[in-house]
Amino acid sequence: MGMIFDWDRALLLWINQPAGQSGVLDKLVYDIADSTLIKGGLFLTFYWWLWFRKNGSWRRDVVVALIAAVITAVLSRALQVALPFHPRPIHVPGLGLHMPLGVDPKTLNTFSSFPSDHAMLFFALSVPMWWCSRWLGAVAMLWTLLLIGLPRIYLGYHFPSDVIAGAVLGVVLMVVLCRLIGRMRLPDRIIDFATVRPAVFYAIAFPAMLELALLFADLRHFIVDAVQLGKMIVA
Repeated sequence: MGMIFDWDRALLLWINQPAGQSGVLDKLVYDIADSTLIKGGLFLTFYWWLWFRKNGSWRRDVVVALIAAVITAVLSRALQVALPFHPRPIHVPGLGLHMPLGVDPKTLNTFSSFPSDHAMLFFALSVPMWWCSRWLGAVAMLWTLLLIGLPRIYLGYHFPSDVIAGAVLGVVLMVVLCRLIGRMRLPDRIIDFATVRPAVFYAIAFPAMLELALLFADLRHFIVDAVQLGKMIVA
């Protein structure tokens, strides 16, 4: 375990080395890490494109993949809560991390960093793209690594091991879940509903995909607010 931690720390500090020296670079990396367009926006645009470009079995594959992605997103958060708390690099004293300019040292201090929920979801979404096209899937995985995982390591939000574990879990979950969900009738029922009631279907699909792109951040915040309000009322 000590050797793994040493490797993890060394890679983290190497990626983080330029931080804190240039406000322009730090702001650029922060904006990339914070961009919903770069993350969920582009990935889900592909699925919308695939949905409208090809009918038949492709639409069923899209439904299966997106149901699996929703389950993966939920499980990623569940694992962060259920597993022993793992502090983020920016909250580990004496690590030698360079604090990026403009980053609040207290950011995300109540959320465990293992595994990376971003890596889990977006590597998972890359798998069906790989099945559709090898080069497209490879580009999606490289995009996830360089523009989603790497900036979050640079900023001290994750250790490299958090991202690697998230990537492996995301890929495995997507493969397993797609096989299980593909055997169910649920995808067919959703497609039938989209055909019979398209106005209602797309009115539901749009906010659902928006929340998936955000890793259900809005929904999670409202749930936390509801819990806190409930405790206040009970007290």
